[in-house]
Amino acid sequence: MTSPDTATPRALPLWRAAEAARMGWLEYRAVQTPAGLLGATLPRGVLQILFFTTLAGVLAGPGHREYAFAGSLVLALSGTNVNGVVAVPVLDKQYATFARVRTGALSPTVTQIARALPYPVMGWLLLVVQGAIAAPLLGMTDFALRLLPWAWVYALMALTLSVLGLAGATMTVGRRADVVAPNILVYLVMLCSGAIVPPGRVGWVDAVGQVLPARHGLDAVRAATAGRPWLGDLGLEAAAGTGFTVLAAVSILVQARRASRHGHDDFE
Repeated sequence: MTSPDTATPRALPLWRAAEAARMGWLEYRAVQTPAGLLGATLPRGVLQILFFTTLAGVLAGPGHREYAFAGSLVLALSGTNVNGVVAVPVLDKQYATFARVRTGALSPTVTQIARALPYPVMGWLLLVVQGAIAAPLLGMTDFALRLLPWAWVYALMALTLSVLGLAGATMTVGRRADVVAPNILVYLVMLCSGAIVPPGRVGWVDAVGQVLPARHGLDAVRAATAGRPWLGDLGLEAAAGTGFTVLAAVSILVQARRASRHGHDDFE
């Protein structure tokens, strides 16, 4: 069996990235304990889905409940992923471990992104369970089954929302706003994604929604379930995720260069 020391140069970065992802999973398990996931995160998401779907039915009529149910899944996902992934840079700040990250053999950008991978995966798995619990309570099992073939689009949104949170946290971790900024991003997603209120009502809300994750992914899901073309919206969702991935990568690179230049990792 080939060991890391005798592996080819091309295989070494892949091995190190896999080790970084494994470390990310261990970090995730330490931060998101089973008790926390089952006792707080899971029921909170179910209650969000129940609340927003019921509220939409009361205010806009029963015909709007399906629209709101599909959108409320994204709202639950944004709270889990955008806020959760903040732990990756914040733990380095709290425990002064960024020096080891930036001086390691693997790029700090690759290391941070690899450590963030558990968040979209676990966020999506939690969402599936939350939707499965909420749908029968709302009497919407049939609609949930219609959404099920498009669960992979929600998986894409789990990824794009995670990189949004990572970008927000890494850009503000040196300004002591690394917790506030992702919360603001969560509320922007709630407001601008068209999750509950259809687009076309407020111009600036629509403009912001065009560049944030989830807006186009939701459009793709709704178009697909209605039998309309959806590939264009899916491409725009992937483009939004790519953009924020690049933003996160640049932010991590700038922080690493600054730390190397100043000789400290105080994130200031």
